[in-house]
Amino acid sequence: MTETMTAGAATLDERAAVAFMSSLPTVRWDDIETAAEVTEQIARRIGDDRALLRALVDRVRRTPELRQKCECHALDDKIVIWDAPERGLRIRLRLANTDQYERVHNHRYSFTAYILSGAYQHTLYATDQPLDETADVSRFWPYFIREEPAGRCITLDHEQLHTTITEPETISLMIQSPARKQRAFMIRRSDGQVWWRQGAADESAERRAEVQMSDQRFEHWVSRLEAIGVL
Repeated sequence: MTETMTAGAATLDERAAVAFMSSLPTVRWDDIETAAEVTEQIARRIGDDRALLRALVDRVRRTPELRQKCECHALDDKIVIWDAPERGLRIRLRLANTDQYERVHNHRYSFTAYILSGAYQHTLYATDQPLDETADVSRFWPYFIREEPAGRCITLDHEQLHTTITEPETISLMIQSPARKQRAFMIRRSDGQVWWRQGAADESAERRAEVQMSDQRFEHWVSRLEAIGVL
């Protein structure tokens, strides 16, 4: 990392925040171990600098291409604070909702998550079956179970099956790779229901409207991030 990556600031305006983010290195996600090292440094630098993180969140309000990527889902919401897929850097806040249930899933992208507040109950799974509508929920076997507390970084390949059960309002800074596949597999452990998560480009207009974060919800999260001490 450059010297800029290690310098803190008491206050930061939008221009300085953008200049810093533009200086971040490109991440080569085809080497997951190297990507983990680089993205952990980036995640900790951003997540530990409240002034920088606040400037980036404030900027989302005035940046339509980021604001339209902010979404609400059943288990968590997201605020996208930087999007440079050509450099392997989509960076967002993952904001856990109160309701949680266990779903074994993978992702369309590889990612690093830096837990800023709260904790994950994290389980990795293996299976010996195709990931399709015929998947049997009893044939996903946990082989790694660990609590991931605030302050920990984890990096997962897009093919890895896992679950994360979070405490309410667990906040994570996530850095994700460009999409590696068109859809991600999900199966609910309680009843075996299978579905897929697609990218925005493959979703209907109705689905996009359904998940779009409202201004009221955005401001709710800004207030909560301030109260929790993330901003």
